[in-house]
Amino acid sequence: MEDTSRPAPDAVPEPSGAGGAPPATPPAISDEASPPPRGPRKDVMALVVVAATIAIVALGIAGWMYYETTTAQRAAVELLENATELVESADAVVLDFDEVVRAEIDSEMTTRVAEVADRVPGAVDDLEEALDLIAESLEDLPDDEIAYARALESSARARLEMLEDADTILDANRKAAAALGPATEGWDLLLESNQLSREAVEEYNKLTRESVTRSAELTREADTKIREAKVLFSEAATGFPEAELSMYIEYCDAKIAALEISKQADEAFLADRPAEANTLSERFNEAERELAEKAAELPATPAEPIAAAYESLAGAATEAYFQARARATEADARLREVGDPPDGE
Repeated sequence: MEDTSRPAPDAVPEPSGAGGAPPATPPAISDEASPPPRGPRKDVMALVVVAATIAIVALGIAGWMYYETTTAQRAAVELLENATELVESADAVVLDFDEVVRAEIDSEMTTRVAEVADRVPGAVDDLEEALDLIAESLEDLPDDEIAYARALESSARARLEMLEDADTILDANRKAAAALGPATEGWDLLLESNQLSREAVEEYNKLTRESVTRSAELTREADTKIREAKVLFSEAATGFPEAELSMYIEYCDAKIAALEISKQADEAFLADRPAEANTLSERFNEAERELAEKAAELPATPAEPIAAAYESLAGAATEAYFQARARATEADARLREVGDPPDGE
């Protein structure tokens, strides 16, 4: 290895050269031959550090985005769970309403109608809220929950449509139930009154004091029943004003008037006033002929005008209900196809 240390003072070499002249001055070192500057190496290191920082930040952003996505998906699934619970809650009311719509109307339906009517507004609120939650969840739901959400949305919407005209249908059912019971009972009493009246005529025509006395008893019984029938028909008409029940009330009034003539004829006969009795009997027979004409105009039973009024009030709403019910059935089948509701896992 070349020794580059300085020589000691006593080892200074003798001058050389011709005539003892000092050696030539060494040439100056050129700037061009100087070592390359070290600055560029510092820049390279800085770029490496920046690249590493960017990579770390990118990893951080990816992690944050994954966290945000996962959190949003969990929140969306929770919204869908809540929507499912709301639809299930409303479904209890929908099923009870469906039972009322499909049931045969009777006098006991009034209570059931009132109970369902009280619960319908809450079910409507639940279904509307469920639809809002489903719409809110769709943006962030995992792909495997989308089909269920769409099917649940269709199911909830169809149920909401089933309840859309619930007030109209329930009101018609309530009125029909309120009218049918008393109208049917009134009709039975009317028929019984007519039967008693026919028996009274048969007894009167025997023209004995005993038979006319029996006729008077039967006439009073017939009068009592027809008056009770009128009260019941009036009650039915009040309960369902849209039903054409006035004709039954008018018939009762005419029957009461005819029976009044019959009672007078009985009294005249028993009082030994035969001429008066005969005149009254003729008047009674004329009243009975008019009653027969009125009876021919009456529907077979009061259920017919009640059913006609129901159809007028709720026929279109009931048809729309069954269409919505069919859509709900289809949506429920789709729900079964796509599987169970989300479990929030």
